[in-house]
Amino acid sequence: MGITETAATTTTGLGAANAMESKKILSLEVFQDIFKHVEPEVQIDAFELAQGSDRGDNYTAALYRIKLTGKRRSLQWEQNIICKVMPESLVAREAYKSDKLFRNEVQFYNTIMPELLKFQASKTNQDTPVFNAIPKCYSARHDLLIMEDLRERGFQMSDRHKGLSLEETQSVLLQVAQLHGLSLAYKFEKPLEFSKLCSMISEGIFCTANTSWYRNYYERLTKNAIQMVSEVLPPDSKYVIAMNKFAESSSFFGRMVKLASAESPLSAICHGDCWVNNFLYHYDPQDPQRVLEVALLDFQLIRYSSIALDIANLLYCCTTKEMRDAQLQTLLKTYTEELFRWLQILCTTLPDHCDTLQKLQDLFAEELKTYGRFALGLALDILPISTCSSEDAPDMYLDRSDELKEDVGAPTLNFPPNDLCRQKMSEIVIDMVDRDML
Repeated sequence: MGITETAATTTTGLGAANAMESKKILSLEVFQDIFKHVEPEVQIDAFELAQGSDRGDNYTAALYRIKLTGKRRSLQWEQNIICKVMPESLVAREAYKSDKLFRNEVQFYNTIMPELLKFQASKTNQDTPVFNAIPKCYSARHDLLIMEDLRERGFQMSDRHKGLSLEETQSVLLQVAQLHGLSLAYKFEKPLEFSKLCSMISEGIFCTANTSWYRNYYERLTKNAIQMVSEVLPPDSKYVIAMNKFAESSSFFGRMVKLASAESPLSAICHGDCWVNNFLYHYDPQDPQRVLEVALLDFQLIRYSSIALDIANLLYCCTTKEMRDAQLQTLLKTYTEELFRWLQILCTTLPDHCDTLQKLQDLFAEELKTYGRFALGLALDILPISTCSSEDAPDMYLDRSDELKEDVGAPTLNFPPNDLCRQKMSEIVIDMVDRDML
């Protein structure tokens, strides 16, 4: 199907309506305009478009894998990129709060991360390791993100049904610790500039303004979660009682808002969405269990909050109870030691509350206990998504405008209950009650 006289596009595995919609945003002119600044010697002649994620792997936006082809100084040239496209449909944008989420990620790539990396460069030299575990972003605008295709460098997604292995968990904790350390250090060293960065962020989900929008959505999720836990554990057990108390529909969302917005000594700019699909791994070809590199993706839900929210999400929603029982203290030690190491590198003087490793570890343990139950609130949403089969997940590449119009508030995501979800939900509740977090 021709777009211009000088270019053609191919759609692979996409619904016809949605393919046409994507072409309104993804055009030859867009790629030519962007890459004339990135690679001025390249003349892009054509591109091919294919679906960039499987069902169940991505929500709130559509991902496309694009193959660009052209010439550089009369030689053949090609490059693969990933495009994240905001829904064209105004109904879908409103349903998924896409405008606000996209704005966060655009601010992250255009302003927040460049400023943090500039700060990092001022504090390090060529012999010092630096944080760079995010994809290169070629362009970020209100409706479109264009990034490098990390698959070209050997990165891949882990199996969301299995949960992270010990090696995967340790590897991603190190990178999250570095991101947190970079943000905290900037906050300690440049408080006024840090406040300006935070003012660019909008809470994507857990803010008072969203209470009525998400009321039915979370009422449904909490009822489903209570039912799942009750099917695994005795209804009169302390675990089910605690779950019922936490998930009371009249106060649940308000509690999550308070946890997300609370100011603490270890509040920083956080990733906000630390679940398995937002981590990519580059494994050793000679030893597939060994992780060589980690990349952090999807910064639509960045928030200024206690760093404990990210770590609780990662450890309780992305790992097994068996691993937590055996390795939780080791994993927390891995994280806090790396965080402290990074603060030492980046800070001229550390604040009194974290000027020793022991102080930092004690303070983080306190914040994890105070704010860790936030992960249970996230689990109501994350676990049904991460444990469902691809066939049961909504297809983000189809035009769902008519279906979404019927929803009052946030769109319904109905996943058939499964044993893995029941098990994981129950195990998180058990862990949080036994660790005095709930």
